[in-house]
Amino acid sequence: MKKLLLATCFLLCSVFASNAYTINTIQDSIYVDTHWTCDQQYFLKGYVYLTAGHTLIIDSGVIIRGDKNTKGSLIVERGATIKIMGTLMHPVVFTSNQPAGARSYGDWGGLILCGNAPVNWTAGDAQVEGGPRSHYGGTDPHDNSGEIHYCRIEFAGIAFSPNNEINGLTLCGVGDGTQIDHVMVAYSGDDAIEWFGGTVNAKYLVTYSSWDDDFDTDNGFTGKVQFGAIIRDATSADQSGSKGFESDSYQSGTASGLAGDTTKTTKCVFSNITAIGPLVNPGVGSIDPQYVAGAHIRRGSGISILNSVIGGWPCGVLVDESSASYGSTVANIGFNIIQFRNNILAGTATYSTPNPKDIVFVKDGARSVTPTTANADTTSTGTDWSVLAGISGPVNFLYNPAFKNKVYPTLQNGVRLTAPFSATNPNLTPTSTSPICYNAAHTFNPNNPINYDTTGSYINYNVPVVPPDFTNSKASDGFFTPVNFVGAFSGNGSIAANWMNGWCNFDPLNENYDITCYIASSVPHIESATLNSMSVYPNPVSNFATISMDIATVGNVKITILDATGKLVKEVFNGKVSNTGAQAFSFNTNEMANGIYLVSVIADNKHKLVRFSVVK
Repeated sequence: MKKLLLATCFLLCSVFASNAYTINTIQDSIYVDTHWTCDQQYFLKGYVYLTAGHTLIIDSGVIIRGDKNTKGSLIVERGATIKIMGTLMHPVVFTSNQPAGARSYGDWGGLILCGNAPVNWTAGDAQVEGGPRSHYGGTDPHDNSGEIHYCRIEFAGIAFSPNNEINGLTLCGVGDGTQIDHVMVAYSGDDAIEWFGGTVNAKYLVTYSSWDDDFDTDNGFTGKVQFGAIIRDATSADQSGSKGFESDSYQSGTASGLAGDTTKTTKCVFSNITAIGPLVNPGVGSIDPQYVAGAHIRRGSGISILNSVIGGWPCGVLVDESSASYGSTVANIGFNIIQFRNNILAGTATYSTPNPKDIVFVKDGARSVTPTTANADTTSTGTDWSVLAGISGPVNFLYNPAFKNKVYPTLQNGVRLTAPFSATNPNLTPTSTSPICYNAAHTFNPNNPINYDTTGSYINYNVPVVPPDFTNSKASDGFFTPVNFVGAFSGNGSIAANWMNGWCNFDPLNENYDITCYIASSVPHIESATLNSMSVYPNPVSNFATISMDIATVGNVKITILDATGKLVKEVFNGKVSNTGAQAFSFNTNEMANGIYLVSVIADNKHKLVRFSVVK
């Protein structure tokens, strides 16, 4: 049987036992192909570099802790490959090394990926912010830094100084050969996720209780993101101004974007995002005054936001015109580089006349942290900005009927999501009467595709009040799944509609990580005393094996076999056990390949895993 490599470092590592499992202290550089398995834990001390030409595989259920004193971080350098192979049931967790109840923002550094995809630095590459030695950027848009599936990053992110920061997840010049899906960043001490150029795409991203911005895009990032949830804590924001989206193209050292050159512009596309800000009701409640906007588009950015919901922010969209030194943000609207279409804005704060602040225009960064004092940097009459020479574009950007954006005064009465402000169990799926999945004038079935056919007294017509659009040039790309709803979640009423269920955790402060082979919060991971005698024999197995255990109470028992990534291989038993005491369940392994497997037993609403090997 192939031997699994454990982490090997240039400067190794102390290895010690704690709570019946081994903790490997990882520091300096990883110079060999390495495999981290869920029967052990890993402790990042200082900057840990995965060097070019080497691969790190992290199995499902692995827990990686970051050191607080040295700001432990994992940096995947250009030419290296990381494979984070979490599953719905067994996500990979990067978290604080502090004990339950004592964790906080910025307890450790974060996860940084560096690639060879294009960036808009004039030098063609740049050094990573925050102090790591690593550089990023290149000429290969299809560069592959690996894959990340079902991963949580908690209590990371450090702002050392302005423009010198480590985020929860930092993607630097990462190419679209990299696969990213189902990533949650919680309690980041700076931005949750920041893209510095590159072309990488992603689906199913969750940011929770970030300190600064949630989705921050810079340096000519041109990737695509679909299905994302932003959930904020009203009491925590950054002095630089916190936003759901913050997007830039240019700064000192990058292309300028002048003379109409948009070849190095940030042109990322986000679709089906639900971004819930700090306001429960407009103007009601005490929020951190450093909250700014649902989206801040500045410094010549060409970001597009489509088919999304932005609700509960002091300002909806802040359009920030660039200084004369850089390309124009507003011109990107006029040239149709930026699109803001088929979106819902709701619950924007009302501060002064004119109001509300659904869209605000500022110049040269003026008032970009406090945009709610006026709607524009030039006196206007009411909200009719069309009289303002040169800035009618930003107004049209939101209110043009052809762009099919919808504005509601409140999130609760307008958009009608299930539980968007729950601190412990947020649910952003639309209720049955939400305009996302309902149409009073004509019946809409959220289980069927969009249909604009009005013949036969609308017999085939199937369109919600606020429909998405995947036919325009930005969203017709094959990466996007053409769903029938705006925002991140379907309103079809199924349990599966809330794709945050299971692998996400909205109370990581108190989570017990003194375990191995981590099991997601929705699956109980407290081991039942009645299963302590559980075993598999023989082990290793060649043909047939028996699972033995002691059951204290009569009830339902589910026994499954999982592979090393947590994927289901077979079901051994799923039913009611009528007798207490010793139990035995047999299964064969004839169709199973050699390797490591897990027996998963759920009984008495408790869960236990036992590892075994198949060797033939």
